[in-house]
Amino acid sequence: MKKPILAIILISSILLTGCMKQIPPASVGVKFNARTGLSEHLVKPQVVWLGFMEKLIVYPTSIRNATYTKNSNEGERTEDDSIKASTMEGSILPVDITVSYHVESADVLKAFQNFGTEDLAEVQRDFIRWTTIYAVNTVTGSKSIFDLTSKDRAGLSNEVKTVIKPLLGNWGLTVDDVYVGEVYPSQQVRTKVDERIANVNALELAKVSLQRARIDAETTLTNAKKQTELNRLLASQGDKVLELKKLEVLKKAVEKWNGKAPIIGGNSVPFTNITLP
Repeated sequence: MKKPILAIILISSILLTGCMKQIPPASVGVKFNARTGLSEHLVKPQVVWLGFMEKLIVYPTSIRNATYTKNSNEGERTEDDSIKASTMEGSILPVDITVSYHVESADVLKAFQNFGTEDLAEVQRDFIRWTTIYAVNTVTGSKSIFDLTSKDRAGLSNEVKTVIKPLLGNWGLTVDDVYVGEVYPSQQVRTKVDERIANVNALELAKVSLQRARIDAETTLTNAKKQTELNRLLASQGDKVLELKKLEVLKKAVEKWNGKAPIIGGNSVPFTNITLP
């Protein structure tokens, strides 16, 4: 009878006095007393003694990724888990989003007071997911379909990060980065995007053709001006040629003159305006 009684006493003493628990590396612990509600922030990895009705909440401080994708093999759920983003046209486009975050050592107590759990998978499901949905739609609600389907994913990621960072920061989570991945437009939306791309290409082609036509017109006008000037120069040269020809004929006539005034034609000197008395 004494042995069972001693065993019961020993077990009761252990239950009443507490136990040992370790804070692993890259983690921070919070000791919580369920009876008094007091908590103690334990920073460095160590072995912690837990008394009666005390619990150790351990938060990993390494970076974690909350991923919400259409691919069922990547996200938290084995189904389409992408974030549904609304556009200014009212269209809904599934978007792959990854939020990288961690818990700073100084914010562990804040995180515990807000979440009441160290299960970050639960935090991702119940807090980060809905905050991400809000942040994404806050950004995309003022954008068109064509903005979301463009290649500027880095700009979109930064805008979402700007919205989501202070929201999670108030809960004790530090956002390291936000990645906007693939956007999945429906067939109808894809058709509209293709039509717009075709129209933009046609417009650019028309601009190029107009520019080429303008250049051709300016070239034609320049050539016409050059030809007009050339014709004027040729015409002026023609008049000079005629004058020179007349002088040449006159010279030959002078060379043949014998110096005597003509019998017929008065007393003027040939080839001159001189009149003899």
